[in-house]
Amino acid sequence: MKNSCFKLYLFVLVSFLFFNSNYLLANEQPTISLLTCDSGNELYSTFGHSALRVYYPELGKDLVFNFGLFDFNTPHFYTKFIRGKLQYMLGIQYMEDFMEQFKWEGRGVKEQILNLTEDQSKELIDRLSFLYLPQNRYYYYSFLHKNCTSELRDIIFPLVDNAPEKYKKECAGITYRELLNSHIDGWTKFGINLLLGSSLDKIINKYESMFLPENLYAGTALLKNGDVPLVNEDIYLYKSEQNKINRGFFDILISPLVVFALIFILMVFVVIGKLGIKRKMIYTVYDNIFLGIVSFLGLVLVVIILITEHTELYANYNLLWCNPLFIMVFLSSLKGWEKIERLLSAISLLCLAILQIIWAYNIQYAEPSFYFIVTTLVLSFIGRIIRPQLLFGLKNKSHFVASFEN
Repeated sequence: MKNSCFKLYLFVLVSFLFFNSNYLLANEQPTISLLTCDSGNELYSTFGHSALRVYYPELGKDLVFNFGLFDFNTPHFYTKFIRGKLQYMLGIQYMEDFMEQFKWEGRGVKEQILNLTEDQSKELIDRLSFLYLPQNRYYYYSFLHKNCTSELRDIIFPLVDNAPEKYKKECAGITYRELLNSHIDGWTKFGINLLLGSSLDKIINKYESMFLPENLYAGTALLKNGDVPLVNEDIYLYKSEQNKINRGFFDILISPLVVFALIFILMVFVVIGKLGIKRKMIYTVYDNIFLGIVSFLGLVLVVIILITEHTELYANYNLLWCNPLFIMVFLSSLKGWEKIERLLSAISLLCLAILQIIWAYNIQYAEPSFYFIVTTLVLSFIGRIIRPQLLFGLKNKSHFVASFEN
């Protein structure tokens, strides 16, 4: 979650006051609430946010424990984020400042006041105190398994007898990827589904599904603390009047599905000769340039997978079509090594055939735009294997050469 350096300095000060003042030892039992924040328009805020409010009315202390803080000034910030080496931290903010931030971003905030016993409240505060120790407050972020929401889930649910075990046994009937896809679209959805591997396509249990704020909100609402509901009161602290940004015609026009569908259609027209473009243009514009772009994208994907510790990126079968080795087909074409080009094209077609089995058995999800990319690649590789005169319906090679030289 994005925060300025000022905010970082502020919560350090608040933390010092919290853990070194005598109100922790006071007899007053705090009111503890789960805060669930709406998604925002920026990528980092797309999936919403969760935090924990600890309120001492008599002492006038109203604080928010936030596991979603990090420092944008961290050296090599983006490299560490990609590698899974970016440290997030537990911080403490004043409730007033927390609300002002989300109001400024136009994001609604819901509060679930928890119905906890005195012993449960003490246990929760002790746990937060332990996690805020300098040696414990930092953690390596994992989007699915260790984030601002999952950390709160792992603190709240153990307070209720058998709650973690109960939810771990209940099937959510949905995959990680389906949950993510419900919050994203366009090129963001294309990029995320390109990067994330097949481990996200397994059906998960309800406990695992609560890595998202809205799911933790819903799961907490169903919990019972003994004979009473865990949630004593559910209120909207701030309801945003902003509606989700609707996609305009231009956004749809430049969406991955439309872009790659047009590339495929144009490829078909070229292959059947309707555009009057010679075979050389197919090699240059479509076969080679398109294949070069896919190969480069595959190289980037391989590098990211090799350097990252985000396990969500492993076992990624998109490499069967987004393959850096396709560059060898590209180079063979440029060098005029026809036999090698045909052999490599045949191997590439085999990779794409294996991919169809993976998609058919739902081993890994395929974006709709992936189908158009793969079909375009199939046309490209078939065109390299079949003799040019057969591809265009020409009867002999001399006819093709004559037409090529005109």
